[in-house]
Amino acid sequence: MRRYTETEDCRRRFLLGYFGEHLPEPCGNCDTCRAGTAARPAGPGGGPFPLHARVQHRTWGPGQVIQRGEDRLTVLFEEAGYRELQLDAVLEQDLLTRADGDAS
Repeated sequence: MRRYTETEDCRRRFLLGYFGEHLPEPCGNCDTCRAGTAARPAGPGGGPFPLHARVQHRTWGPGQVIQRGEDRLTVLFEEAGYRELQLDAVLEQDLLTRADGDAS
């Protein structure tokens, strides 16, 4: 809830991402879009775990990146539910691997 209230991204895209949906462009209708703060999402070149990437965690199993910020990822794991992870920790400790065949 806190991330939703603090986001400068499109609120509709944020909510849809939380529930596993993908909205490629800002909606143009929410308060952040009207204020001009909604940004384009990080594309496939946006790092090792882009939005909707399938991932694997050694404890929580398979999941999908449903939200990506500058310094954190929100992953929906099939068995463990939603987890918000610091991107630095994920990379430094090798917490996630790509499960969709993309090693980038």
